[in-house]
Amino acid sequence: MNPTGKTIAFLRTLTADGLLTGEEVWSLAEFFNQNKPCAEDWPGTILVPMLSSTFDDASTSDEEMEVLASTISSIEQEWATKNPLPKTAAPENITPLKSTQASMPALDLSLQIPASRNDDIFVVSLLQHTCTCPDWRQRQIWPAAHPGRCCKHVAHAFAQTGKPLDPWFQALLDDCFWRWRGTDPVDDWLLLSVTKSKPALLSGGPGEWCTVFVSEPKGYQKYAFNRIDRHWSFNSTPSISAEIERTIREHF
Repeated sequence: MNPTGKTIAFLRTLTADGLLTGEEVWSLAEFFNQNKPCAEDWPGTILVPMLSSTFDDASTSDEEMEVLASTISSIEQEWATKNPLPKTAAPENITPLKSTQASMPALDLSLQIPASRNDDIFVVSLLQHTCTCPDWRQRQIWPAAHPGRCCKHVAHAFAQTGKPLDPWFQALLDDCFWRWRGTDPVDDWLLLSVTKSKPALLSGGPGEWCTVFVSEPKGYQKYAFNRIDRHWSFNSTPSISAEIERTIREHF
């Protein structure tokens, strides 16, 4: 993938839920720090100076966030106009994958996790998957073990235990670390039977984008499917794309 495509793909992970948080702005800056070619090519040439200006005073104002969000939206629209994606249509005879509710492991542990931007300390229970941070309050709609309860502090608490985790769950946590945030609090999560030891992980909700993590030779890879327009993000598709598309159509 060329630098522009790599940047657009990363922006898609930030804006899939229609929100742009301060943590995501920090993760975007870190993305460019780790991917110099992306910083030197469009749209990095637009975003990097904006990020540098935003962080001059070590904080982000509401106005700066609005400008950044608007700029990212314009960039995505320009990219989509110049690179229209073909719709896909999974054959009707394709059988949806069997699915089960994804559940986080329950560990009888409570940990104190520091906030990333101030001196606050949040208490995380890995038995009930609760956290005392403000972000977690909107997650209590889900029952214990549901991945929707995984704020970024719950994710970091799991990492601090050092315990081995199922590969699909480690992929979910790695994505949280990469984006500096928890899971989408309104999405449901399903495990899809691909192989017994390495199921695919699917999330979807009221938004038009569904996310799927699929085990491949290089480890779990993340893909996004637009259930309204019926296309995979940036023509990047998993090997079992037809089966996953049929499963998405059945559940979301």
